[in-house]
Amino acid sequence: MQAHQLKPPKGSTHARKRIGRGNSSGHGTYSGRGLKGQKSRSGGKPGRYFEGGQTPLMRRLPRKRGFRNPFRVEFSPVNLRDLAQFADGTEVTPESLKEAGLVTSLRRPVKVLGTGEISVKLSVTAHRFSGAAREKIEAAGGTATALLPDHDAEAKRERKRAKRAKKAKQAPAPKAEESEEKADKPEAKAEEPAEKDESEDGDGS
Repeated sequence: MQAHQLKPPKGSTHARKRIGRGNSSGHGTYSGRGLKGQKSRSGGKPGRYFEGGQTPLMRRLPRKRGFRNPFRVEFSPVNLRDLAQFADGTEVTPESLKEAGLVTSLRRPVKVLGTGEISVKLSVTAHRFSGAAREKIEAAGGTATALLPDHDAEAKRERKRAKRAKKAKQAPAPKAEESEEKADKPEAKAEEPAEKDESEDGDGS
């Protein structure tokens, strides 16, 4: 037996279904599309993602939703308990933190967090400080210098208070001048009619 003599077993292959060739073909009238509905019409094919109206797969997976904030800043965290290894009076900077192995890279800004306690006096310079970390460093006699502006809620409140105080100091002076000008104007108006009366009397005589 040779390859060209091979044949599939009887009944294993079927002829293609030819639809829409009249009722005598066995697949006429509705041509296998059923009765009414979206799928029976031409051009009404839904998308591949459509699941019959139920919640699609992409919405059922919450870990796939959301977005990545392109403006997010990733900080390298350093805790106070890690700073306890420095000697008293040391100036701690991002470079010294990298030398000590507390920071892997200087590409990310450094933020000091308040986990742990500190008893040595250090001059810490970092990009950001948490409120607890700043308080503990200053309580130990050290200083905390931030390289980036502080966006904490308390700092925002202090800036607002300073603006209000500045406006309050500048506000009274212009108001006092306006009140004096308003007080002078009625007197000038009261004098004008008297002058007109004198001129009228002179013309008549």
